[in-house]
Amino acid sequence: MATNTATEHIAAGYSALKAGDWAAARLAFEAALRVEGDSPEAHDGLGQALWWLNEIEAAHEHRTLAYLGFKQQGEVRRASRIAVWLAREQVFLNGNSSAMQGWFARAERLLQGVPPCPEHGWFALMRASMFAPPEELEQATLRCLEMARQFGDTDLEVITLVFYGLAQVSLGRMLEGLASVDEAMAAVTGGEVSNFMVISEVFCVTLSACELAGDMVRTEQWCRAAAEFARRHNCQFLSAYCRTTYGGLLAATGRWQEAEAELLQAIATFSAGHRALRVHAVLKLADLRVSQGRLEEAQALLSGYEDYDSAVLPMSRLYFAQGEARLAQAALEQTLRSRSGDSLPLDSAPLLLLLVEVLIVLEEGNRAAEVARDLAELARKANSDLLLAQAELAEGQVRRFMGEEGAAECFQSALARLKSYERSLVAGRAKLEMARLLKDSDWAGAVTWAKAALASFERAGATRDADEAAGLLRELGVSGRSAPRLQKQLTQREEEVLALLARGLTNREIAERLFISAKTAEHHVSQILEKLGARSRAEAAAMSLNERG
Repeated sequence: MATNTATEHIAAGYSALKAGDWAAARLAFEAALRVEGDSPEAHDGLGQALWWLNEIEAAHEHRTLAYLGFKQQGEVRRASRIAVWLAREQVFLNGNSSAMQGWFARAERLLQGVPPCPEHGWFALMRASMFAPPEELEQATLRCLEMARQFGDTDLEVITLVFYGLAQVSLGRMLEGLASVDEAMAAVTGGEVSNFMVISEVFCVTLSACELAGDMVRTEQWCRAAAEFARRHNCQFLSAYCRTTYGGLLAATGRWQEAEAELLQAIATFSAGHRALRVHAVLKLADLRVSQGRLEEAQALLSGYEDYDSAVLPMSRLYFAQGEARLAQAALEQTLRSRSGDSLPLDSAPLLLLLVEVLIVLEEGNRAAEVARDLAELARKANSDLLLAQAELAEGQVRRFMGEEGAAECFQSALARLKSYERSLVAGRAKLEMARLLKDSDWAGAVTWAKAALASFERAGATRDADEAAGLLRELGVSGRSAPRLQKQLTQREEEVLALLARGLTNREIAERLFISAKTAEHHVSQILEKLGARSRAEAAAMSLNERG
């Protein structure tokens, strides 16, 4: 029986890659290397297959060997493509920005003297995506679009479109940016793009743009499409990225238990592959933990990430929750100053909203009013209902603090914009602010709004905010707390442990989910059994399911 040649194995491998059969591709390329001993074509294909199988370090090794092989053969265009890919992967795997710059420099040197070709566009776009602020990214994408269309490179055109959309959204040009994003996604879902890595990248950038825009409906729609693609093609990278974005969406809309599950899964997946990217999910989980009142866990999650720009928001929320308003103010203002220019980027909106609340607590009303105006300007420019509602909430808070008229109208307008996000923390805060506003003039109205806020906070698990609402109700002479669903003597943490125990998790698995030690998890389980009068974990789980069912 004839043995296949290396060329035949390589052809079979690339055919499998095109079909999205990563395991078959891996076997074919490994067979080619056994036959030939060394082949840049086989190393390149094997590296791609391993990337999809989430064996990232091995993928890098093989694609590096492919880079060297193509370079030695004088195939500098192919070598430059791999160098560009390796550049970005240095950050995604280990957060090594120096290595990223080195690989980009190698790609640039390889392309020196090479006549105009698509590789110049890929290099310029990918480098801009990692280094350039929104204004420069916008200009780079416009140049790359020209090159893509000049050479008829549809993959380059589509991925450039989505980065152009992200740049536009970042600059607050919402309609134009999201239209470009939707066009790119139409091309992807319509089958115009054949490269699975490009498709995965377009999905990731789309989710980033939609999340930044505060467009929850569009985010959820594209999250579902991305999740289905990731499931169908076993793309763990996209699956984790999608879970991170979707977790943020669920957190923003008050679905906190679901958000926690998505973020924990994203962290686990990134930890097994692109380790450096887990930070985004970790920071979102830390922000959620602060809102849940689980401050020690939030602090543990944030430890070591204090120098990350994206850690400023959860870190400032943590300071504020710990009663360190001055630290929160310093962190927020320092970050906002570093972003000063012609206009603040769109992702400054949540920082401004929190800073208004911090300044009011510090009784710096005039400064809070300035910040609220900055937020309103950013929201108007973006024309996003969610951002406009946040701006109206901030303006209402300032007006209430300063004793000015119009606060109620601000809160009511914010709530009207939040119809699609009525379970969100922002909506709950607006209801609580209405209750505070009416406390001395309309007892019944204040009670009604405070109870509505309390219900929203308790449903989400926002313990600190729920405590505020319950405290206001006590001031109004009303008891607003709902009875716990299980035994009264169980703490919130014990309820969380019991819920995981009921799902069959071991003490170690519970500890990993809740970022506590196995010994602490064991202690909580013992306390739960004692308080419930249960003789075993199984009996406690059954009691929990009966109570909740």
